[in-house]
Amino acid sequence: MKKILLASTALVAASMMYAGAAEAAEKIKLNIGGYSKWWVVGVWQSDAFQRTSANGPGGSGNTVNNTTNGSGQRVNADVKGDNEIWFSGSTALDNGLKVGVFVSMEAGGHSDLQTDVIDASYAWIEGGFGKVLAGALVNGTVMTHVQAPDAANGNIGGSMLGLNFAVAKPSSVLTMNNIVGYSQSTNTTAIGIDDKAEKITYVAPSFYGLTLGASYIPNAMRSDSRVTPLGRASAYGATALYTNTFGPVGVKASTGYVYTDLSALGNFGVLDYQALSFGTQLSYAGFTLGGSAQKSVQNNDRVGQSNLTNTLLGATFTAGTSANGLAGIGTNKGSAPLDFGGVAYDVSLMYASGPYAVSFGYYHSEVNGIMTPTAAQSGKKDTVEFYQASGKYNLGPGVDALATIGYADYKDQRKGTMGISDAAYENSGWAAMTGLSLTF
Repeated sequence: MKKILLASTALVAASMMYAGAAEAAEKIKLNIGGYSKWWVVGVWQSDAFQRTSANGPGGSGNTVNNTTNGSGQRVNADVKGDNEIWFSGSTALDNGLKVGVFVSMEAGGHSDLQTDVIDASYAWIEGGFGKVLAGALVNGTVMTHVQAPDAANGNIGGSMLGLNFAVAKPSSVLTMNNIVGYSQSTNTTAIGIDDKAEKITYVAPSFYGLTLGASYIPNAMRSDSRVTPLGRASAYGATALYTNTFGPVGVKASTGYVYTDLSALGNFGVLDYQALSFGTQLSYAGFTLGGSAQKSVQNNDRVGQSNLTNTLLGATFTAGTSANGLAGIGTNKGSAPLDFGGVAYDVSLMYASGPYAVSFGYYHSEVNGIMTPTAAQSGKKDTVEFYQASGKYNLGPGVDALATIGYADYKDQRKGTMGISDAAYENSGWAAMTGLSLTF
């Protein structure tokens, strides 16, 4: 992998030197595009969870609109948006190379008060050798990942339900793409552990429907969340995408692998994080059947580990103590595994005809939770489940009416073992929403 990345880096450097000697036909002119989506969301969820004053371990910020009324009672209706403005442009040089730039700006709708104004920003160069992108963007495995389709949202993980903006997720429930001390906390089968950390990605020219790519991320822990943990975690990724048609049948399939070296993260005691993903879609006569999966694992070494600050659970634990069931942490390699890896998969069926599209889908994830479970908790996982039906109707060019109804269930592995506070470790409920999508 390193040899491939070094070779592609050398190729990029040579191409840029060559491009510097050429004259562009004209300067790059930026075009404006983007989208605006707004949803009206209604939620009916667990009364027991809503009455829990702590709203789950780690605090009370798990509400639909980041607002808590009284002793844990939530406001179960909200307006949510997802809006971006895109600035893009490219030009062709006299030597045949193409160069371009892309910048996306968040344009409101989020209520987390943490999202960067600039969501992604990168430059690219393209020629007979393929395409190279450098900047803040998702890695190559996410770009090419094939998932179960959703008529209103693209995929279940991109919906208001899948983004945890509807039914409240208990703060202690871990989701996919977690690293100890750092978490993207996503409900998706795509390997987005590095989010939009600065990186370089190479995409080879397609060959009979097959496209290969690779990404190098110098520091996977740096992203648009403005959080820079101690140490660095370099990552490498490789991906393959195949698209083709065989008569009336369309085929899409993808696979991706990401290796993240965590050995430089100081005293967290973790060595590496590895994830593998697969996805496929088959389409025929307006029907599309699709599904995908991700398997991830985090390896660790307990030797020499002292204090562990685990931002995933929002607390600081001291090695060798019994607090929170962490007795023996840091004593030897035989201690309970510090592995926040997991498994996720989705499947759905979508039908589109003319201006209409409808879909029915399911998503499930199981992630290793607390580090040293009790006997009653051993073998259990933090689980997330979504059942979702969506519809879309095109009203005109770039204007779509959207609707989604879904059921969500979040469960911490400690559910059923925590006595009086047990209600804080699980929440489930229904969400119904309708919205408008504008693309420009």
